Amino acid sequence: MKKTLIILLILSASTGQAEPWIDTRDAWLRADIELLASKGIITSPVTTWPLAWAPIVKDLERATGKEIDPDTLAVFLRVKRKARIETDNDSRKYLSIKAGNQSNILRHFGDDKREKGEISSKLTGMSKNYAWNIEATRAFDPLDGEDIRFDHSYVATIWGNWIVSIGAQERWYGPGWDSSLILSNNARPVPAVSLQRNYSDPFETPWLSWLGPWSLNAFAGQLESDRFVPHAKLLGMSVTFKPFDSLEIGLRRTAQWGGQGRPESLSSLLDLAIGRTNCDEAGSGCGDRLNSNEAGNQLAGLDFNWHIPTESYMGSIYGQIIGEDEAGYAPSRKFYQLGYKTNFYIGNLAVTSFLEYSDTENEFRSNLTYEHGVYQTGYRTEGRSIGSTYDNDTQSISLGFLASHKNGDRYEIRFAKIDLNSDGAGTHTINETAVSFNQLELKYQHPTQFGLLGVELDVKDKLIDSFGYQKDKFNIGISWTMML
Repeated sequence: MKKTLIILLILSASTGQAEPWIDTRDAWLRADIELLASKGIITSPVTTWPLAWAPIVKDLERATGKEIDPDTLAVFLRVKRKARIETDNDSRKYLSIKAGNQSNILRHFGDDKREKGEISSKLTGMSKNYAWNIEATRAFDPLDGEDIRFDHSYVATIWGNWIVSIGAQERWYGPGWDSSLILSNNARPVPAVSLQRNYSDPFETPWLSWLGPWSLNAFAGQLESDRFVPHAKLLGMSVTFKPFDSLEIGLRRTAQWGGQGRPESLSSLLDLAIGRTNCDEAGSGCGDRLNSNEAGNQLAGLDFNWHIPTESYMGSIYGQIIGEDEAGYAPSRKFYQLGYKTNFYIGNLAVTSFLEYSDTENEFRSNLTYEHGVYQTGYRTEGRSIGSTYDNDTQSISLGFLASHKNGDRYEIRFAKIDLNSDGAGTHTINETAVSFNQLELKYQHPTQFGLLGVELDVKDKLIDSFGYQKDKFNIGISWTMML
């Protein structure tokens, strides 16, 4: 899959000339978009990433000329300027350097750096029908041993109102800021083929028009060879819609399917699609599960983002419920996330704040979330959880503030209290025993004529991993990104 991706990237360099998506690496841009959504300026769904630019641009153009309060106008113009740059037909080149005293063990929305040091270059462009991002990274002292990476690279084409792509893109399903329970940027992106709706216009038929603006995202990727079931497939689908201006609902589903020694027939895929993934439903029973015809390992659930509909803006409540199994064609054996976020202004600063709680200890029993009897590596890739950044059996509460100044300066403060692997047993990608710790993160970015400079500080009151990745309780990082 990776060889195919590289070949397609090279061959596509002459087929088109600015990206159709907003990826997971800019938390401040997401904060601006969600602020405009809370004001009713952006009406399309905004909880599935990468997020298509097309409906955002359409909403911005629709709002141009309308009366917008001065503080919101600054945010509106900032997003509109970014959209104009990202969706023009000129190709652009970037160089980025990131370094720190150690790798990042915990990743949240907007985090870019993974390893102790990284040098990246990318060429990105878009024409009427094609788009691409060719990105290569040299990682220093990588945790997974892969020092040359093509993460975030893709080739895409627009077909009607659909974007079809092949690449290795980070994905984020859900409204959470600290983490997503089903699909986050914690693990490195899986090479995949994807299909995504471009514009999110409502259905024209009255039978479905009540759903409001809606989007669909689906992908099929292949996991690595060094796992219990080599080359298992990772499948995902997300449908989000807004039946009311104040409410966005997301229906999410992911699955591990196939792989070496596992069924990959059409009937097996159909069993997966209709939820018949338990071995006792596959006709061969559970006596010898590894040799059964069990279709796969799936997670499914829903999430919501609800702007509290009061005359005076009171913020939003959001949440996510994910099931590790199914019963009666509905998610069962669930785990949860709940949060509150709001936007406000302090002088020339536009601020987004969030308070988020999540619990990945399954309601049925511990050591169940992200585990499976057949896919025994679990819902993980390259040693990292595909879902929550904290993996299973963890309770976390985080408080965060993101602020953007009119002069371009950007700030982030995040405090978290985490009970990691609370039962102290089972498989875990961070710590094999229980550990409770506090974490403080500070970030600052400043635009200069030579590019965007950034500094960050991550401090924990304990060493949290049992695999020797962490040498210090703190991580100081610097970054520099410039357009060539």
